[in-house]
Amino acid sequence: MMPTFPRGTSPIVNLADFEYKTFLANLPSMKTDTLRFRDLLQKDIRLVVPLFQRPYVWNKSDQWEPLWEDIRGIAEDLLQSRFRRPHFLGAIVLEQVATGSGEVEQRLVIDGQQRLTTAQLILEAFHDLCGEFKANKAQNALAKMTRIDDPMVESGSSLFKVWPTTDDQEAFQIVMDAGTAEEVKARIAEKPALSKKPIVCGYLYFHQTIKEWIVEQGGAEQQRIEALLNALRDHMRFVVIDLEDEDDAQLIFETLNARGTPLLPSDLVKNFVFYRARIEGQKLERLYEKYWSVFREWDDWWRERMGRGHAQRARIDFFLQAFLTMRTREEVPGTHVYTVCRDYIIQSKTSAEVFLQDLCAKARMFGGFYEMPATSPEGRFFQVMDVLDVTSLMPVALELFSRLEKDPKTLRPILRDLESFLIRRTICGLNTRGYNRLFLDLLGAISSNGDAKEAVRSFLLKSDADSNRWPNDKEFRESWVSAPIYRTLVRKRVRFLLETLEISLLHSKTEEIVSILHIEHLLPQGWKEHWPLPEVGDKEDETAERNTLLHNIGNLTLVTSSLNPALSNAAWDKKQKAIRKYGALSLNRDVAEAEEWGESQIRTRAKELFKTASKIWPYPEN
Repeated sequence: MMPTFPRGTSPIVNLADFEYKTFLANLPSMKTDTLRFRDLLQKDIRLVVPLFQRPYVWNKSDQWEPLWEDIRGIAEDLLQSRFRRPHFLGAIVLEQVATGSGEVEQRLVIDGQQRLTTAQLILEAFHDLCGEFKANKAQNALAKMTRIDDPMVESGSSLFKVWPTTDDQEAFQIVMDAGTAEEVKARIAEKPALSKKPIVCGYLYFHQTIKEWIVEQGGAEQQRIEALLNALRDHMRFVVIDLEDEDDAQLIFETLNARGTPLLPSDLVKNFVFYRARIEGQKLERLYEKYWSVFREWDDWWRERMGRGHAQRARIDFFLQAFLTMRTREEVPGTHVYTVCRDYIIQSKTSAEVFLQDLCAKARMFGGFYEMPATSPEGRFFQVMDVLDVTSLMPVALELFSRLEKDPKTLRPILRDLESFLIRRTICGLNTRGYNRLFLDLLGAISSNGDAKEAVRSFLLKSDADSNRWPNDKEFRESWVSAPIYRTLVRKRVRFLLETLEISLLHSKTEEIVSILHIEHLLPQGWKEHWPLPEVGDKEDETAERNTLLHNIGNLTLVTSSLNPALSNAAWDKKQKAIRKYGALSLNRDVAEAEEWGESQIRTRAKELFKTASKIWPYPEN
């Protein structure tokens, strides 16, 4: 197996001689060279990044600044005639492409596109500055490393020696055509969406940084320009792996992908699928536009991080995990998404286009889950999944909607059963540790039974173990009326319960409340000042009982943010007046009529709310 480059403080690798020779000695049999910038980039070879590669993603703090420090150090050593070893930026993996007679030679950039694109941004920023400082010879030398010097080559993008992936081409062309940083800024002002593109930001960063360095010592601009040119042309080097027909480009790409900015599993999946499509003789542009547009058009949304702590990951990777779980009926660890996907495609002998068609159809369905109205049965189901953090149910959701999306009369009772199962277990304090395995088994039950509704209900009812049972009405009621829910559940879950109760209690003629609502204790947490205990009875026992009932569902309600501070720890007569005046919620209708509020009223209200809860989240009748 090919070794990866060692990591340092910078992702730009500088190998010592011994390490470098060891690296080369361990490469498979293929054409491998160490090339200076001028050796690689002065040749009239067009280096094309395949459309299925990820966009340019390097940034200032992680890559640009460390790289500039390396380059600046070399240039300053050259100014002082100090010896410097070559600085190796890492590997560039190129794959040969057949070209017609008279056409410029081409290579596909299989790996190293981030480094190669960054090199072009540095060279172009320096090229434009040389024009500003009237350093014509240096400017011409730099142009030879960014543009094809062949009179038969047409003008426009075909002149560029490096051509990025589809999503970066517009930004790259602006940077390369503008001629000055001011012109780049003027052009992107007309297209604000481009202003945040890393290609534009990278060019402007290097332009500003290089200019500051050139003028750092007034009067020495031409000497510093010459030193920087020599540093770039002769002292910055790539390890260039030029693949022959028999070399496995995808295998090499996988081996090297851990360097620089880590690839998402979805980046590896995209590369593999489109690589297979090319091997199968498919037209990549057609597949990319027809299928991958669902990810490209919503790129920011798909790359948003979801989850908590160390389990955070991009939404697209969570979707891929759920999709592959649905397809393989096996647990797919988040760290193995790519390898499972690769093996699934190979072992099932699925063509790239068939896989893309399936994947992207499910991606659109998955995106639609987030757009469903919260008050619809489908929307509430996904709200429950989100509030309870039951991500392991997503493969089941994909399976059910794939089968029954156009049959809501069948689908909605199934979603209600699943919702009831989850809510009742939450109220009863039953653990979720076995959910991954449980929902994998549920997937199997659905696939083996033509009646999905019967399959889900019978599966959920079959166990009486704490790990996976569906609490009946008796168990649900006992927990509902007695549990200190405000303490045992996180706030978003308590709010969800109260909001769902409110929606269910709404009369058809009642106006729906759209204000931001907050949880309020009717008997306040700071009750001792205005809420004295009864004169009779044991004070210690009564205090313990009150503190237990304080967080009961019967003592909780929702109020608007403007009403909440006013209520605070006020006595009941003040709270009651405020609720009567401002509280328009159905949840507070009976509360507003209560002449007093205490333990008895809390118990009664909890029982009344249970009647509503048991209808929202029912247990199947025998």
